[in-house]
Amino acid sequence: MIIKLIQPPSRNWLIIAEKLDDPSGWDRFLPCHTVSSERWCFDSKVKEKALGKLTLKPCKDLLKVGTSVFEYSWDAEEADILIHAMEVAESLGLDLLLGSEAECTNSPLRAA
Repeated sequence: MIIKLIQPPSRNWLIIAEKLDDPSGWDRFLPCHTVSSERWCFDSKVKEKALGKLTLKPCKDLLKVGTSVFEYSWDAEEADILIHAMEVAESLGLDLLLGSEAECTNSPLRAA
């Protein structure tokens, strides 16, 4: 799993997990109930670490097999966003990739 924090031109800051081990048959219209999956772990940590501090929403139009994306609210302070993303990455034992360096060719936000 790779965790990124980026700010695309048309959205507010996004926290993204890529290369997730989604269960076979995963569909963005059905919640992931497999608690041992990376998607469930990432989604749960994003929500847990934001509780009472920040508002985030899943970006359903960017969800795909192997990728989970949450958008921060427009009123969130950048410092709080960074702290949250770092806490999520640390709690999962991963590095946090930031900005344009974090973007790669398979990112859901890059033009094909």
